[in-house]
Amino acid sequence: MNGNPLKGNYLGSDIPMSDGFKANAAYFKLGFLDKTSVSLGRQLIELLPVLWMKAGAHGVCPNLKDTDLSDYWICIDNKMAILINTACYPEFENIVKKERAIETVYIITDYEAEYRTMRNNLNVANTYQLYRDYLDNFRINQGR
Repeated sequence: MNGNPLKGNYLGSDIPMSDGFKANAAYFKLGFLDKTSVSLGRQLIELLPVLWMKAGAHGVCPNLKDTDLSDYWICIDNKMAILINTACYPEFENIVKKERAIETVYIITDYEAEYRTMRNNLNVANTYQLYRDYLDNFRINQGR
């Protein structure tokens, strides 16, 4: 408080208190996405920080480019996976079942029955249907 560095070491270590702590804050830009673009699947890269946080914010937030995305995306470090092309589900399912670290799966499909079938075959703690789940969270005054 008086401008002098702290004296001594942290309890049980050789690290001087005057060194402080390493910063671990991450800043994200909060903005609005066009719901039509989201529903057409054109905003996955922009949604990634939200999906990462919803999945538990394990590891460092992924930083992907459009060229990094293919039919599915598996990120063991973040304990999450995203199925982009449902035609590739059998391969995706095999990978997710082998990778015990995966806790959250996002499945991109407009069809509820297709989502439920896929979800039921996966052995993960959390599954979400994109983009319906995302868009449903932001509907206001529907049916009132």
